Amino acid sequence: MSSLSYSSFQQPAVGEIIDIFILRSELHKGALATLFLAEDLLSGQQVVLKIPCGDILNNPILLYHYQNEERISRLLDHPGIIRFIHRERSRQYIIMEYVLGQDLRSRVGKGRRLELNAALNLMAQLCSAISYLHSQSVVHLDLKPENILCLNGSGIKIIDFGLAGCRHLPDLLALDLKNPQGTPWYIAPEQLLGERADPRCDIYSMGMLFYEMLTGRLPWPRSSKIHIARRRLSHDPSPPRYYNPEIPPQIQTIILRALARHAGDRYASVQELQQDLKCWQQLPVTGAGSTVRRPPWWRRLFPGKPVQLSSTERKRIRISGAKPQIIAALIDSSEGDKVLAETKKQALIRFADVTLVHVVEEESDSHFRRYGIAVEGEQLMARLEHAVQLFRRCSIDPSIRLIRGEVVDVLRKLSTDLDAELLVLGASRKKEGLLRSASVRRHLEKNSPCPVIVAQGQQFAPATDLSGLQPDQLTASQVLACDIFLVDLWYEHLHFHTDFIYHMLLYPEEDINLSEDGSCFGSFLTTLEASGGWANVTSLLKPIHQQFQEVGGRMVGLGALDHAGLQELYVQESLPLSCRLKKELGQVSLFLRAHLDTPPPMLPFLIDQTCPVTQPNLACYGPLLRAFNLGQDLCFLVRKNEMRETCPEAAGGD
Repeated sequence: MSSLSYSSFQQPAVGEIIDIFILRSELHKGALATLFLAEDLLSGQQVVLKIPCGDILNNPILLYHYQNEERISRLLDHPGIIRFIHRERSRQYIIMEYVLGQDLRSRVGKGRRLELNAALNLMAQLCSAISYLHSQSVVHLDLKPENILCLNGSGIKIIDFGLAGCRHLPDLLALDLKNPQGTPWYIAPEQLLGERADPRCDIYSMGMLFYEMLTGRLPWPRSSKIHIARRRLSHDPSPPRYYNPEIPPQIQTIILRALARHAGDRYASVQELQQDLKCWQQLPVTGAGSTVRRPPWWRRLFPGKPVQLSSTERKRIRISGAKPQIIAALIDSSEGDKVLAETKKQALIRFADVTLVHVVEEESDSHFRRYGIAVEGEQLMARLEHAVQLFRRCSIDPSIRLIRGEVVDVLRKLSTDLDAELLVLGASRKKEGLLRSASVRRHLEKNSPCPVIVAQGQQFAPATDLSGLQPDQLTASQVLACDIFLVDLWYEHLHFHTDFIYHMLLYPEEDINLSEDGSCFGSFLTTLEASGGWANVTSLLKPIHQQFQEVGGRMVGLGALDHAGLQELYVQESLPLSCRLKKELGQVSLFLRAHLDTPPPMLPFLIDQTCPVTQPNLACYGPLLRAFNLGQDLCFLVRKNEMRETCPEAAGGD
């Protein structure tokens, strides 16, 4: 029985190449993810790749932890917080800077404590980083010694934002996971009740860290049992001077205030805590600060008022944003591609956010069944990766939710909670009423909070079918399909062109394909020209394609080592051509609908005159992120070359 292991499914091995990273060694294998030391093949720099495990049906927290950290990491930039590196990726993983040091656990714990000055120094750095987090509306919610790196020499780095909360993002962990999240013996009492938005939760955890730094132990048992952890809802901690009488009374006062059971009795902000830590010697000595005794026995029998969340606090969960919401129900994997294609189409038309939901129905909890679910989870993880990449190619970042329950009830409730504009289902493979999905559709169509669309699959493929028609033969639905194709075409060509430059940089010895049919854009134009009926379209697009080819030819002529020349061509000519292509694709869309009496509305992307490549704040994922990365990488290589010329020794050690 014990030989049945599902923890290593889909995990890469040392020596494998993922995108532009080669895995050099395994740093840590945890329950949620494996950390690899990797080398950036372009820059030669070392980074850490955090690759999530895939048993997401037995342990949905795996997926939620990754999705949460990946999103929140985009908001963070502080020297006391691990630096996240954002790149277009072919699979799920997080990229972080590689730093030398050990976590705080190596310095504190049972029988290990810090001198007061060392603890105060660490707390000052921690206050600075947490204060920054709170200014970004982020609450860490999992502060513990294992998540604080002490760098060689000095300095700290806070890591692991998988359980963090952010006021500007949907809190999917609070919505879909029943149990409180976090390490039970470090989190605040109110976190045990589901609170995830109050910054004072972090202040409590900071008090626990300070307590442990000075005593080498915690006031509460290290138990993951919820009923033991919940004692903190009614009981006060033992004073730290009980374990270490050398702690100054003023310091104990600070710790006990940070550890107050009720959030209202704690420091209102990290800045207040930081100020008291700076001038602790000037603080008055209080009775609470002086005591070295545990709370009296009668206090243990008759504890104070227990911590409770108000109705206002319980409702403080952000679900959706200002954009329209579309839900795609991934029930039947055989219909998954159709559902994804229809959802992407509707999202582009409506300029909407997307939620992909997989309903997890209750199953047997036997060992063999859990093993089977683990395999299914790995397969689902692969399908979800494919789905995320599909949407991100068009700069749509879908939320993924795994929700336990009955399919119809889950989808109906989710549609209500999100105030969804549309619910997309897959078509049944069998006759109506003979398959569960047919019943799901029928029940939802009868009583759904929003319209329901059944994805039928693509009936008209512009890339191949357009050449067989004349412009005035297109129907409104075909014109709309062309609009979707034009958006895809722009992003695809942006990816193709940046990929071509990256290929030059990484593999300078290989030949580059600059033929007419080397890209989807070129193949599409060749097909239209051969049909003879699309001169108005080809006259708009052919000059841009030729200019791209001409710029590409000059890049090849420069060679991969002329980074300054490549940078100039990319910034001054390639990116402006991408903007011009977007504008001309909008003109093509206008031309296609000119003959229609009632044309469908144009997609917002084709109407917007602003070019995405000129807006770095939009470069969060997909080809736009790749284009932004390329600009950064070329700048880095140019600076590296300049450093090599002026200071060869420094460049050699980069």
